[in-house]
Amino acid sequence: MNRLSTPRRLVVALLGASLVFASATPALAVQRVKQDGERPQRKEQAQKQEQARKPRPAAQQRPAAQLQRPAARTPERHEHWGDAARRQPAQRQASMERASQQRQQAIERARQQREAASQQRQASEQRAQAERRLTDQRRDQAQQQARQRQDVQRRQQEQRAQAERRLADQRREQAQQQARQRQDAQRRQNEQRAQAERRMADQRREQAQQQARQRSQQQRQLQHQQRISREQQQRRIEQQRRQAAQWQRDQRAQRARIEQRNRELERQRRNAQYRYQQDYYRRWLAQQSRWNAARHDYYNDPYYYTPYNYRYNYGGRWYTTNSYGASLLRQAVNDGYNEGWRAGRADSRDGWRFDYHGNFAYIDGSFGYNGYYVGMDDYRYYFRQGFERGYRDGYYGRSQYGRYDNGMAVILPAILGAILTFAID
Repeated sequence: MNRLSTPRRLVVALLGASLVFASATPALAVQRVKQDGERPQRKEQAQKQEQARKPRPAAQQRPAAQLQRPAARTPERHEHWGDAARRQPAQRQASMERASQQRQQAIERARQQREAASQQRQASEQRAQAERRLTDQRRDQAQQQARQRQDVQRRQQEQRAQAERRLADQRREQAQQQARQRQDAQRRQNEQRAQAERRMADQRREQAQQQARQRSQQQRQLQHQQRISREQQQRRIEQQRRQAAQWQRDQRAQRARIEQRNRELERQRRNAQYRYQQDYYRRWLAQQSRWNAARHDYYNDPYYYTPYNYRYNYGGRWYTTNSYGASLLRQAVNDGYNEGWRAGRADSRDGWRFDYHGNFAYIDGSFGYNGYYVGMDDYRYYFRQGFERGYRDGYYGRSQYGRYDNGMAVILPAILGAILTFAID
């Protein structure tokens, strides 16, 4: 058998080592633990094999001629084959170490990758946890804010309800107080009106008694004086009867007008004027009832047989009457001033505008008139003259044309004389 050259032997050894490594690779995975413990010994053996693979010195190498010449198997050739056989385990060992190193590197890379993935998972979980915590915090904050808003709204509603209750209580107390005040004022006004009516009744009774005494005295005087003729007396009585009948018809229609006026005042909420109007209507009805109950005796009344000896002028015309007619016209001015004063004060209390022309008592102008002695137009004219001046004093709270005393407004004598002037024939 020919001897192989050193390069060829190396190639053959490498091929053998590769085959051995390929056949031993499956088993290496099983022997991983054992190899880890034998690493120092294998390292030492690998170092020895590396030294054995180094080329020999030139003195020890044989000439190329001797290599080409066939020779018998010698112990040296057997020695080289043994070296190759000994080198194969070393090469396998080195290949296994390299493979082990590669596996260790792959394992390390896998471990690093697993650690990186684990770190990424941990980071993702931490981010998710942070996001969940942030979401929980935001939800808790939103819930807390919602509860706070609800609490604020509830407190506001309770405060509003308490304020409304307090306001309702205050309004109820004010209404009750105002009602008590109105009742007290009404009671005082009723008392004052009652006192005024009593005083007025006393005054009128005294006036009636005085007038009765005067009529009696005049009758006694007239017994010695010339009386008008019987025919003149009869014409005067007939005229007065027609005048009284017309007056009664007008008064029946007057009631509907008064009630309509009261409804209008109620709608306008003129409370003071409404009370005055009610009082006016009540006194007017009482006055009409007294006159309707009395039976007028025309033939024994001195007015109808006494000559006209008084003259008065208004509207550019002269009119005649006697002392009884003159007395009634003076009463018209006084009653007009009294009613005007009351109406003006009522409008002032209501805050209503100055308007005596629109007052019903001024438009009516019949308070105190019973249909006798003078005509309705004459009486209404002088009643309105007194009413206008009384309204001015009552509205502005002054005493320019008269005075208010003991529940009665009385016009000044000078003003009465300026309004109504008589000429005696």
